[in-house]
Amino acid sequence: MNMKHALAKLGANFVSLTEQKFAYGPQGSMVLRNLEELWFLHCVTMSRYNIFLSEKVSDTLNFIVKSSTSDVPFGLAVIENSKNSWNQNVAIDSKWKHQRIATITIFNNDMESKDLYHKLQKERRIWWRKLAQRPSRFKVTEPKKKKNLDTVDIEAQFPFGTVVVEKITYHTDIQKMFSEIDNKKDFTNVQMVEHTVCLDWGCLALLCDAYDTDESARMQIHFKLAPHKVAICIEERKNDVGNDDLNRFVLYLNNMLRTKGLNTILTSPCVVDTCLVPFVVLVHRTSLENGIIRITNRSTTLSEAIHITDLANYIIKYC
Repeated sequence: MNMKHALAKLGANFVSLTEQKFAYGPQGSMVLRNLEELWFLHCVTMSRYNIFLSEKVSDTLNFIVKSSTSDVPFGLAVIENSKNSWNQNVAIDSKWKHQRIATITIFNNDMESKDLYHKLQKERRIWWRKLAQRPSRFKVTEPKKKKNLDTVDIEAQFPFGTVVVEKITYHTDIQKMFSEIDNKKDFTNVQMVEHTVCLDWGCLALLCDAYDTDESARMQIHFKLAPHKVAICIEERKNDVGNDDLNRFVLYLNNMLRTKGLNTILTSPCVVDTCLVPFVVLVHRTSLENGIIRITNRSTTLSEAIHITDLANYIIKYC
Protein backbone atom coordinates (compact mmCIF):
# COMPACT_ATOMS: atom_id res chain seq x y z
CA MET A 1 0.00 0.00 0.00
CA ASN A 2 1.46 3.38 -1.03
CA MET A 3 0.32 6.78 0.19
CA LYS A 4 -1.93 7.42 -2.82
CA HIS A 5 -3.75 4.15 -2.14
CA ALA A 6 -4.12 5.00 1.56
CA LEU A 7 -5.51 8.46 0.73
CA ALA A 8 -7.93 6.99 -1.79
CA LYS A 9 -9.26 4.66 0.90
CA LEU A 10 -9.64 7.54 3.33
CA GLY A 11 -11.54 9.61 0.78
CA ALA A 12 -11.45 13.29 -0.16
CA ASN A 13 -13.90 14.09 2.63
CA PHE A 14 -10.90 13.56 4.93
CA VAL A 15 -7.70 14.62 3.19
CA SER A 16 -5.97 14.70 -0.17
CA LEU A 17 -2.65 16.08 -1.38
CA THR A 18 -2.93 18.68 -4.12
CA GLU A 19 -1.03 21.78 -5.22
CA GLN A 20 1.88 21.11 -2.88
CA LYS A 21 -0.25 21.11 0.27
CA PHE A 22 -2.83 19.23 2.31
CA ALA A 23 -6.42 19.67 1.14
CA TYR A 24 -8.95 18.78 3.83
CA GLY A 25 -12.55 17.78 3.37
CA PRO A 26 -15.24 18.52 5.98
CA GLN A 27 -14.37 15.50 8.14
CA GLY A 28 -10.61 15.92 7.85
CA SER A 29 -10.79 19.59 8.84
CA MET A 30 -12.47 18.60 12.08
CA VAL A 31 -9.92 15.86 12.80
CA LEU A 32 -7.09 18.40 12.29
CA ARG A 33 -8.84 20.90 14.57
CA ASN A 34 -9.34 18.26 17.27
CA LEU A 35 -5.68 17.22 17.04
CA GLU A 36 -4.49 20.82 17.45
CA GLU A 37 -6.82 21.35 20.42
CA LEU A 38 -5.57 18.17 22.10
CA TRP A 39 -1.98 19.25 21.53
CA PHE A 40 -2.70 22.71 22.99
CA LEU A 41 -4.48 21.22 26.01
CA HIS A 42 -1.64 18.80 26.79
CA CYS A 43 1.39 20.93 25.92
CA VAL A 44 0.23 24.42 26.94
CA THR A 45 -2.78 24.34 29.26
CA MET A 46 -1.67 21.30 31.28
CA SER A 47 2.07 21.97 31.17
CA ARG A 48 4.12 21.82 34.36
CA TYR A 49 5.70 25.14 33.37
CA ASN A 50 4.56 28.64 32.45
CA ILE A 51 3.98 28.45 28.69
CA PHE A 52 3.46 31.70 26.77
CA LEU A 53 1.74 31.68 23.37
CA SER A 54 3.97 33.63 20.99
CA GLU A 55 3.92 35.01 17.47
CA LYS A 56 7.30 36.76 17.60
CA VAL A 57 9.79 35.06 19.91
CA SER A 58 11.96 38.11 20.65
CA ASP A 59 8.95 40.24 21.66
CA THR A 60 7.61 37.48 23.91
CA LEU A 61 10.99 36.97 25.58
CA ASN A 62 11.24 40.71 26.23
CA PHE A 63 7.81 40.64 27.88
CA ILE A 64 8.76 37.64 30.02
CA VAL A 65 11.97 39.27 31.25
CA LYS A 66 10.35 42.63 31.98
CA SER A 67 7.38 41.06 33.79
CA SER A 68 9.67 39.03 36.08
CA THR A 69 8.27 35.66 34.92
CA SER A 70 11.58 34.49 33.49
CA ASP A 71 12.56 32.10 36.28
CA VAL A 72 13.39 28.83 34.56
CA PRO A 73 11.84 26.58 33.56
CA PHE A 74 9.43 28.47 31.32
CA GLY A 75 8.36 27.97 27.72
CA LEU A 76 7.06 29.46 24.50
CA ALA A 77 4.36 28.03 22.24
CA VAL A 78 4.25 28.87 18.54
CA ILE A 79 1.59 27.69 16.07
CA GLU A 80 2.23 28.71 12.48
CA ASN A 81 2.10 27.74 8.83
CA SER A 82 5.58 26.70 7.80
CA LYS A 83 7.40 25.94 4.55
CA ASN A 84 10.02 23.74 6.21
CA SER A 85 10.50 20.34 4.61
CA TRP A 86 8.84 17.34 6.27
CA ASN A 87 8.80 13.75 5.05
CA GLN A 88 10.14 14.40 1.56
CA ASN A 89 10.83 10.66 1.31
CA VAL A 90 7.09 9.89 1.16
CA ALA A 91 5.66 13.21 -0.08
CA ILE A 92 4.00 12.98 -3.48
CA ASP A 93 5.41 16.30 -4.69
CA SER A 94 9.05 17.06 -3.87
CA LYS A 95 8.23 20.81 -3.84
CA TRP A 96 5.42 20.27 -1.37
CA LYS A 97 6.36 22.34 1.70
CA HIS A 98 3.23 23.83 3.26
CA GLN A 99 2.52 22.46 6.74
CA ARG A 100 0.92 23.60 9.98
CA ILE A 101 3.53 23.46 12.72
CA ALA A 102 3.15 23.63 16.52
CA THR A 103 6.26 24.14 18.66
CA ILE A 104 6.95 24.21 22.39
CA THR A 105 10.30 25.68 23.44
CA ILE A 106 11.28 25.11 27.08
CA PHE A 107 14.13 27.04 28.71
CA ASN A 108 15.76 25.34 31.68
CA ASN A 109 19.02 25.39 33.60
CA ASP A 110 21.92 23.39 32.18
CA MET A 111 21.81 20.86 35.05
CA GLU A 112 18.28 19.67 34.20
CA SER A 113 17.87 20.25 30.47
CA LYS A 114 19.41 16.96 29.35
CA ASP A 115 17.11 14.99 31.67
CA LEU A 116 14.15 16.98 30.33
CA TYR A 117 15.20 16.09 26.78
CA HIS A 118 15.06 12.37 27.56
CA LYS A 119 11.86 12.70 29.59
CA LEU A 120 10.09 14.46 26.73
CA GLN A 121 10.97 11.66 24.32
CA LYS A 122 9.05 9.21 26.47
CA GLU A 123 6.14 11.56 27.19
CA ARG A 124 5.61 12.56 23.57
CA ARG A 125 5.83 8.99 22.28
CA ILE A 126 3.21 7.93 24.83
CA TRP A 127 0.97 10.85 23.79
CA TRP A 128 0.96 9.71 20.16
CA ARG A 129 0.45 6.08 21.11
CA LYS A 130 -2.61 6.93 23.20
CA LEU A 131 -4.25 8.42 20.09
CA ALA A 132 -3.33 5.51 17.80
CA GLN A 133 -5.21 2.32 16.99
CA ARG A 134 -1.86 0.52 16.63
CA PRO A 135 0.36 2.19 19.23
CA SER A 136 3.47 0.19 18.38
CA ARG A 137 3.84 1.91 15.00
CA PHE A 138 4.89 5.17 16.76
CA LYS A 139 8.56 5.01 17.73
CA VAL A 140 11.45 7.26 18.72
CA THR A 141 14.42 7.23 16.34
CA GLU A 142 18.09 7.01 17.25
CA PRO A 143 19.52 10.43 18.28
CA LYS A 144 21.33 12.57 15.76
CA LYS A 145 24.15 14.75 17.05
CA LYS A 146 25.28 18.03 15.54
CA LYS A 147 27.22 20.96 16.90
CA ASN A 148 25.46 22.29 20.02
CA LEU A 149 22.33 20.19 19.56
CA ASP A 150 20.92 16.66 19.76
CA THR A 151 17.79 15.63 17.85
CA VAL A 152 15.40 12.68 17.80
CA ASP A 153 12.25 12.13 15.76
CA ILE A 154 8.96 10.46 16.59
CA GLU A 155 7.87 8.55 13.52
CA ALA A 156 4.99 6.35 12.44
CA GLN A 157 5.79 3.32 10.31
CA PHE A 158 3.47 2.31 7.45
CA PRO A 159 3.73 -0.05 4.47
CA PHE A 160 4.11 2.99 2.17
CA GLY A 161 6.97 4.44 4.26
CA THR A 162 7.85 6.18 7.51
CA VAL A 163 6.17 9.44 8.51
CA VAL A 164 7.88 11.78 10.97
CA VAL A 165 5.25 13.48 13.13
CA GLU A 166 7.39 15.26 15.72
CA LYS A 167 10.98 16.43 16.26
CA ILE A 168 12.58 16.88 19.71
CA THR A 169 15.77 18.93 19.91
CA TYR A 170 18.17 19.69 22.77
CA HIS A 171 20.09 22.96 22.31
CA THR A 172 23.16 23.53 24.47
CA ASP A 173 24.10 26.99 23.14
CA ILE A 174 21.30 29.56 22.90
CA GLN A 175 23.15 32.76 23.76
CA LYS A 176 22.55 34.17 20.30
CA MET A 177 18.80 34.03 20.89
CA PHE A 178 19.07 36.01 24.13
CA SER A 179 21.49 38.49 22.61
CA GLU A 180 18.64 39.69 20.37
CA ILE A 181 16.46 40.83 23.27
CA ASP A 182 16.79 43.72 25.65
CA ASN A 183 17.44 41.66 28.78
CA LYS A 184 19.16 42.50 32.03
CA LYS A 185 19.33 38.96 33.32
CA ASP A 186 22.08 36.38 33.13
CA PHE A 187 21.05 33.48 30.89
CA THR A 188 24.51 31.97 30.50
CA ASN A 189 23.54 28.75 32.29
CA VAL A 190 20.27 28.29 30.41
CA GLN A 191 19.69 25.65 27.74
CA MET A 192 16.68 24.86 25.56
CA VAL A 193 14.62 21.78 24.73
CA GLU A 194 12.23 22.10 21.81
CA HIS A 195 9.58 19.75 20.47
CA THR A 196 7.85 20.49 17.18
CA VAL A 197 4.75 18.73 15.86
CA CYS A 198 3.70 18.84 12.23
CA LEU A 199 -0.07 18.86 12.71
CA ASP A 200 -0.78 18.04 9.05
CA TRP A 201 1.51 15.00 8.96
CA GLY A 202 0.32 13.97 12.42
CA CYS A 203 -3.29 14.12 11.25
CA LEU A 204 -2.46 12.09 8.14
CA ALA A 205 -0.53 9.51 10.19
CA LEU A 206 -3.41 9.02 12.63
CA LEU A 207 -5.93 8.72 9.80
CA CYS A 208 -3.77 6.15 8.01
CA ASP A 209 -3.33 4.36 11.35
CA ALA A 210 -7.11 4.24 11.72
CA TYR A 211 -7.46 2.55 8.33
CA ASP A 212 -7.13 -1.22 8.63
CA THR A 213 -5.51 -2.91 5.64
CA ASP A 214 -7.88 -5.81 6.25
CA GLU A 215 -10.74 -4.93 3.90
CA SER A 216 -13.27 -6.67 6.17
CA ALA A 217 -12.50 -4.40 9.14
CA ARG A 218 -14.09 -1.04 9.69
CA MET A 219 -12.05 2.11 10.02
CA GLN A 220 -11.71 3.33 13.61
CA ILE A 221 -10.36 6.55 15.09
CA HIS A 222 -9.74 7.71 18.64
CA PHE A 223 -12.83 9.13 20.36
CA LYS A 224 -11.14 12.49 20.98
CA LEU A 225 -10.16 12.89 17.31
CA ALA A 226 -13.48 11.84 15.80
CA PRO A 227 -15.18 14.62 13.76
CA HIS A 228 -18.52 13.80 15.41
CA LYS A 229 -18.82 12.01 18.74
CA VAL A 230 -22.40 10.76 18.54
CA ALA A 231 -24.91 9.83 15.84
CA ILE A 232 -28.54 9.69 16.96
CA CYS A 233 -30.85 7.50 14.88
CA ILE A 234 -34.42 6.25 15.10
CA GLU A 235 -34.71 2.49 15.32
CA GLU A 236 -37.52 1.42 13.02
CA ARG A 237 -39.85 -1.23 14.43
CA LYS A 238 -42.93 -2.98 13.14
CA ASN A 239 -46.26 -1.34 13.78
CA ASP A 240 -44.64 2.06 14.42
CA VAL A 241 -47.05 4.72 13.23
CA GLY A 242 -45.85 8.30 12.86
CA ASN A 243 -42.48 9.49 14.05
CA ASP A 244 -43.19 13.12 14.92
CA ASP A 245 -42.78 12.52 18.65
CA LEU A 246 -39.62 10.48 18.05
CA ASN A 247 -38.17 13.19 15.83
CA ARG A 248 -38.72 15.77 18.57
CA PHE A 249 -37.15 13.38 21.07
CA VAL A 250 -34.07 12.96 18.86
CA LEU A 251 -33.75 16.75 18.55
CA TYR A 252 -33.99 17.05 22.35
CA LEU A 253 -31.16 14.52 22.85
CA ASN A 254 -29.12 16.19 20.13
CA ASN A 255 -29.43 19.65 21.68
CA MET A 256 -28.70 18.28 25.15
CA LEU A 257 -25.37 16.81 23.99
CA ARG A 258 -24.38 19.89 22.01
CA THR A 259 -24.90 22.15 25.03
CA LYS A 260 -22.36 19.90 26.79
CA GLY A 261 -19.83 20.63 24.05
CA LEU A 262 -20.22 17.25 22.30
CA ASN A 263 -20.33 17.36 18.51
CA THR A 264 -23.23 15.28 17.20
CA ILE A 265 -24.64 14.41 13.80
CA LEU A 266 -28.21 13.62 12.82
CA THR A 267 -28.02 11.00 10.11
CA SER A 268 -28.98 7.52 9.01
CA PRO A 269 -26.96 4.53 10.28
CA CYS A 270 -25.40 3.98 6.85
CA VAL A 271 -23.47 7.28 7.11
CA VAL A 272 -21.92 6.45 10.49
CA ASP A 273 -18.98 4.53 9.02
CA THR A 274 -18.23 7.31 6.52
CA CYS A 275 -18.07 9.95 9.26
CA LEU A 276 -16.15 7.70 11.73
CA VAL A 277 -18.68 8.35 14.49
CA PRO A 278 -17.57 6.36 17.57
CA PHE A 279 -20.97 6.20 19.33
CA VAL A 280 -24.39 5.44 17.86
CA VAL A 281 -27.54 6.12 19.87
CA LEU A 282 -30.71 4.31 18.85
CA VAL A 283 -34.09 5.51 20.08
CA HIS A 284 -37.46 3.85 19.62
CA ARG A 285 -41.03 4.45 20.70
CA THR A 286 -40.63 2.87 24.13
CA SER A 287 -37.84 5.41 24.80
CA LEU A 288 -40.57 8.04 24.99
CA GLU A 289 -42.19 6.08 27.81
CA ASN A 290 -39.24 5.00 29.96
CA GLY A 291 -36.34 7.21 28.82
CA ILE A 292 -34.20 4.17 27.99
CA ILE A 293 -32.03 4.37 24.87
CA ARG A 294 -29.43 2.01 23.42
CA ILE A 295 -25.87 3.20 22.77
CA THR A 296 -23.28 1.28 20.76
CA ASN A 297 -19.53 1.80 21.04
CA ARG A 298 -18.23 1.13 17.51
CA SER A 299 -14.71 0.55 18.77
CA THR A 300 -15.70 -2.40 20.96
CA THR A 301 -19.01 -3.17 19.15
CA LEU A 302 -20.62 -3.43 22.61
CA SER A 303 -24.12 -2.09 23.08
CA GLU A 304 -25.89 -1.21 26.30
CA ALA A 305 -29.11 0.36 27.48
CA ILE A 306 -28.88 3.56 29.53
CA HIS A 307 -31.24 6.29 30.70
CA ILE A 308 -31.18 9.57 28.81
CA THR A 309 -30.07 11.43 31.97
CA ASP A 310 -26.83 9.42 31.90
CA LEU A 311 -26.11 9.90 28.19
CA ALA A 312 -23.96 13.05 28.36
CA ASN A 313 -21.77 11.75 31.19
CA TYR A 314 -21.39 8.42 29.38
CA ILE A 315 -19.98 10.15 26.27
CA ILE A 316 -17.88 12.64 28.24
CA LYS A 317 -16.21 9.75 30.07
CA TYR A 318 -14.67 8.68 26.74
CA CYS A 319 -14.39 11.91 24.80
